[in-house]
Amino acid sequence: MPRAVRSRRSGVLLLHGDVKTVSAWVRQGVVPSYVVPLAGWTAVVPGGPSQAGKPYDDAVHLLLARRVPSRMRAALGLFRLDDRGVVVVHPRGWRALPRWLVWERGDGVSGLPGHPAARPGDMAMAAGVVPESVRAIREILTDPTALIDDVLADLMGVLALPGERLINGQVKDAEGAVLVEPAARAVERFSRVTKEDKEIRTELEQL
Repeated sequence: MPRAVRSRRSGVLLLHGDVKTVSAWVRQGVVPSYVVPLAGWTAVVPGGPSQAGKPYDDAVHLLLARRVPSRMRAALGLFRLDDRGVVVVHPRGWRALPRWLVWERGDGVSGLPGHPAARPGDMAMAAGVVPESVRAIREILTDPTALIDDVLADLMGVLALPGERLINGQVKDAEGAVLVEPAARAVERFSRVTKEDKEIRTELEQL
């Protein structure tokens, strides 16, 4: 019998906000997460299974897809989803939409259909590094033979982002890391809204 392939999903979301503000944001979601103070950023790393039911039970996917309030942007997320690396950029600006980049070994860069693409310049601006870094970012992303872990680590290096070890979930020994649990009321609200959305979609499909 062939061995089951172990899922490798992990990542870190870097926000501009203090620990108190970011912890309050985590409590209003459904994913238990470690909140880690870093130099110039506060990191959020999934710390356990999502408290929502299927299909919202993937903690990494939910953190990756969650909208970031304008008061905590610019923000950057770097994630590994099995054989793909995903970068999400949350630009500054009240109405700014998240920008996405997907990297896969052998195929290189692609976007997320239906969503704005994250360009090297978007990453550099969100990270607050010099424009000259754009060339180095582009070189990292255009090497189709690189390993996903190396691509994500190299991006964090050129973007001068702290917390490289956090991408792989190495957070328990991080200084100041605190596990924040979602508030029961937030989980109930999420479940109620998603249930209503599912019921509406079911009704529309029957028309």
